Amino acid sequence: MRKLSICFIVLILIYGCKGNRIKALNENNKETQLTENIEEDEKSPLFKNSIVSTDIDFIKTTDPDAFLSMSYVGQAAKEMPGGKTDELFDENTYVFKATFKNNKKVEIWAHSDFGSKEAAKIYADKLSSKLGKLPNFMRDVLDHVVIHKGDATAFAEDAGRFFVLYSDNMDTRISNNDLEETVFHETAHVTFDLKYAKSKVWKEIQIADKTFITEYAESKPYQEDISETALFVYTMKTYPNRLSPEIEQWIKINIPKRYEFLEKFF
Repeated sequence: MRKLSICFIVLILIYGCKGNRIKALNENNKETQLTENIEEDEKSPLFKNSIVSTDIDFIKTTDPDAFLSMSYVGQAAKEMPGGKTDELFDENTYVFKATFKNNKKVEIWAHSDFGSKEAAKIYADKLSSKLGKLPNFMRDVLDHVVIHKGDATAFAEDAGRFFVLYSDNMDTRISNNDLEETVFHETAHVTFDLKYAKSKVWKEIQIADKTFITEYAESKPYQEDISETALFVYTMKTYPNRLSPEIEQWIKINIPKRYEFLEKFF
C-alpha cells in the first residue's frame, strides 16, 4: 500500500512538471506571436494621419504655456494667401502681436473679413496659447500666422515662415482638442522642411526605415513625413508615457532612424 502511494505521488509530480512546462511554452509562444505580428505590420503605416484619425491628445490644454500677452498693432496692408478671392493682399488686415516668455514676438494677421477688431481678436486669442505650447526653438522660427474667416484646411509656407488657419476649422479643431496639434504640425513645416524635407539625409533615413508613421506621410514623403512624425517623437520625449506602450514600441521598432534624428531636437 505504501509503495502504491509513493508511485501515485511520483506520477503527480511528473505530470505537474510537464503541465508547467507546457504552460511556459504556451506563454512563450504568445510572446513570440506578438513580436511576429508587430514585424508583419512593419511596412504598413500605423495611422491614416497624425491628428484627425488618431484620437490622441498629444498636447493638452493644461501643458506649460509660454504665452504672456497680446497687443493690438492696428490695421495694415498684408499679404494674405489662401483667401476667398484671388487677391493676395488685404489692405486692412487686423494685426496683433503676441509676446512669449523668451521675449519672442509673433504677429497674428486676421483678415479684414472679420469686420471688426473685436471679432478678429477672438480668434487671435484662440491661437495665442497654442503658440505658447510650442517648443521655443520652433516658435522662434515663426514670423507670423494668417487667420482667414471660413472653413478650410490649414497650410504652411516654410519659405515665408508662416502658416494659415481658418476660423471655422479652428473651432472644429478646438472642439476635438486638436488645435494644439495642428499648430505644432504647421510650425514643424516652417521649422524643418526647408532644411531637411528633401535633403539627402532625410531620404536616407526614409530608405533605412522602410515605412511611414501615417498614410498621409507616405502619400507625400517630401512634404508631410517630417511634420507627421515629429508630433509623435515630440510627445514621446516631452511627455513620456502619454502615448500608449504599443505606439512607442511600434515607433522604436519600425521608424528608429526617424526617431533618432528628431528626438535630438526635443
